[in-house]
Parts: sequence; structure tokens; C-alpha cells
Amino acid sequence: MQFEADYFDGISPRAKRVLVTVHDGHALIIAPVQSADIAINTVEANLQYAIKDCTVQARLGQGRRLIDLPDDTRLETDYQDLENCLPKKPSNTFWKALHYAESHLGLVALSVVFIVFAGYALLKYGVPVAAKYAAMATPPAIEKDLGKQTLNTLDHEKLGYFETSKLPKARQDEIKAALNVLCKKTQNCPEYDLQFRKSPTIGANAFALPGGYLVMTDELVGLAKNNDEITAVLAHELGHVKGRHALRQTLQGTVSGIIIIAITGDASSVAAGLPALMMNMSYSRELETEADNYSLQALKTACIPTKSFATLLLRLVSSHGGGDAIPEMVSSHPDTKARIKPFLQEQPTCI
Repeated sequence: MQFEADYFDGISPRAKRVLVTVHDGHALIIAPVQSADIAINTVEANLQYAIKDCTVQARLGQGRRLIDLPDDTRLETDYQDLENCLPKKPSNTFWKALHYAESHLGLVALSVVFIVFAGYALLKYGVPVAAKYAAMATPPAIEKDLGKQTLNTLDHEKLGYFETSKLPKARQDEIKAALNVLCKKTQNCPEYDLQFRKSPTIGANAFALPGGYLVMTDELVGLAKNNDEITAVLAHELGHVKGRHALRQTLQGTVSGIIIIAITGDASSVAAGLPALMMNMSYSRELETEADNYSLQALKTACIPTKSFATLLLRLVSSHGGGDAIPEMVSSHPDTKARIKPFLQEQPTCI
């Protein structure tokens, strides 16, 4: 039995055209192809290998058949029926099942559907749970160092995000005291470090960094009508700190990106980038909801009117352009009207 193949010597990427002969059922003889075309690259002399020492890779659809030779060289051939010309070997159940599966369109389609649903379930439920446990297991010192580095970067004058706060120290101390009162009443506040910054670039805003750093801008303080509104927003940010959301968001975004790239096989395409972005938006909305729930419970416990959060949030949204013009599914925050609804419900009388 004879067939032509390309021979790769493991050194050069160029293939050499050869004629393979199956000799007496126990040896492969590789010889140069006899051709009048002297440009054909062939082996210089006959090569011989024992068939028992060669590995015939399993058939993959209608792709070229591969034979791994014992000296780390390889044959590639278009000849498909290698099993008919080589000695029979004990069948491998796994490879037989795999070849059967990849040769039947129905099973291939079923596999694709399974991968899609399994991938979705992993991204939707598995990644957030894994990220939460990983974040909670991270030593606080490491997270605090990460937050400090992030704050120092934002403070860098070349970036232009932050300037030194212009709030009088007495006003800053008043806000800190109001937040401290909430924490004493709830007995459920994480460790935090409240920082004030002025930011014409970011405008009215407050956010939490890893390690318990809370940043509030002068512009947001100016937007608030009273300390209850400021405390309500800071309670929301404490919810992020309590849940270690900044670190969880980073872990979830990284892991989900890796999974999507592994599924699509392309890190640069829209097929990988858009789903990763959508999943990150979804994760962000879930964490915002967690922080809202923490804030709502803290305000109730501290006997602070829960509508304080709603009124300042509406004012904040209005200051940034107003309304929910962006659909929720492509936004990092839940729908504003849905967010404030629990805060506007009548609050039980505090004693």
C-alpha cells in the first residue's frame, strides 16, 4: 500500500514531499517522490519506521490525516483511509466516540447549544460567586494598597481628575461626624477612609475604591440640600466597601473576558469584546443593587429619611444630563426610577 504525504523533519517549517509505503504490515518506508520537477523538496534518502512506534492521530472531519513518527517528525496526508492500510490496533473508546460525535451534524449542533448555555450559566452565576469568594479571601492589606495606588493615580496632576478640596475643614468634619453617627447606630459599617476632592472633570460624584477609600467631590456636597442626603449617598458607597465590590468587579471583568475569549478564540473581535462589555455592565448593575439595599437598611436603622437618597440621586442624574436615556442593559447602573422606588416608600416612625 502506498500514499503520498508531506514530511516535516521538526527543524524546518517547510514540508518535504514523500512517498510512504506500508511494508509487510509492520514498517513504514518513506522515500523521495520521483518527479521530473527538480524544484520539489524531498527527503535525501529512504527512512524506515516500525509501525508499532508510530502514532496515527484520530480523524478530524475531512482534515488531513497526521502520523507522528518516533523521532518527533511528522507526516501529513490527504489520504483518509489510513486505518485500512495499517495493522489493526485495539480501539480506543474515547476517540471512537469523539470521532462519531464530530462526524454527525446533529451532535455538533447540540454541542454548540450546550456550550452557549453552559458558558452563559458560568458567566451569569459561576463567575460572580467565584469572584466574591476570591475578593473576601484577599488580605485587606493588599486591597488597601491597591486602593491607595488608585487614589494616588487619580490625584496625579497630569491626569487632571482631582484637585485639592476647597471645602472648609469644619464642613468636612461635619460630614464625617454625620456618617460616624450612622455607623454607630447601625453597628454594621466596614472600615473606611473618607476623602474629599474637587473635580471639575468628574463633577458631582462619590465612589468607593478598593481598601475602603471613599471619595466625595466638592461638587456633590454643593448639590446636596442637607447632611441627610450626603449621608445617604455615603451609606451607598459603604455598601460597596462592605461587599468589596471594587475588587469583585475587577476580578469578574478579568475572568469573564478570559472565558469569552476562550470561547470565541479571538481577543480582538467584536464577538469577544461586546459580550465581555455587556457582562461587565450586568455585574456592575448587580453590585449597585447590593449597595442600594445596604444603604436602604442602614438609613432605616439610623432613622434617616430614606427619601434623602432618592432626592439627591435624582438631582445628581439631572446634573449629568438628566434621565435614563441609555437603556439599562447597556448601562453600568440600574434604572433610576426603579432604584429610588424603595427609598420613596413610607418609612416606619423612628423612636
